[in-house]
Amino acid sequence: MSLIENFKDYIKPYERLDDLELDGAYFIQNPELYGFTSDAVLLANVVKIKNNDLVCDFGTGSGIIAVLIALKTKARHIDGIEIQPALADIAKRNVIINNLNDKVNIAEGDIKNAADCFEREKYDVVVCNPPYKRTGSGEKNISETIAVCRHEIKVTLNDIINSAAKILKFSGRLALISKTERLAEIIYKIHEYNIEAKTVTLVKPKASKSPDTVIVEGTKGGKSGLKIYELIVYNEDGSMTDEAKKLYNKA
Repeated sequence: MSLIENFKDYIKPYERLDDLELDGAYFIQNPELYGFTSDAVLLANVVKIKNNDLVCDFGTGSGIIAVLIALKTKARHIDGIEIQPALADIAKRNVIINNLNDKVNIAEGDIKNAADCFEREKYDVVVCNPPYKRTGSGEKNISETIAVCRHEIKVTLNDIINSAAKILKFSGRLALISKTERLAEIIYKIHEYNIEAKTVTLVKPKASKSPDTVIVEGTKGGKSGLKIYELIVYNEDGSMTDEAKKLYNKA
């Protein structure tokens, strides 16, 4: 019996099953909706998750960050929240096919209401791969699902940080990935909500290129003191760097 047939009760028409290359883990995606990006995978691999941490994934989409954190760390539990029903449905099925029901919960809801959906001052870590583009910018003629994932239509950066501050414990950590052009805005915004930026990772596609992506980790109620790191993903010949291989468990 093929793998697809084994999972046939969980896969809908036009969906596909991807091998995560991680201890037999697989992932359902619908190409007509919004597939996960390399940025989501990068955040899941870079964010520091301690043993027994309670984690909340804002805008979980199809659940890739929540699933990877559950598979690769010793987090106690991960809650994901997603406003788009079709993506939340895929995320729930990805939890099931990877036998993570006891460790991951997916809620359909609005990030702005996360403190009502979950609990205030409960979480050790909030992670988010937010919409990078402000409303009115970017592509035209894309589906509503994709537009909501890429643009601040349903939620803004300020909404995300505000809700994260409400549900994080004191000394809890917020990790965001975005484009470098929004770095100053992120640091300023999280400071407004008593979250102090502690690390910034500048991500370069190659050493010869400028960083195009940034990961910011901040601590609620943290003292000032910022460390800046650099991650180069590919060598000039297109092969993955040793640092990236180690990060992605490919070394």
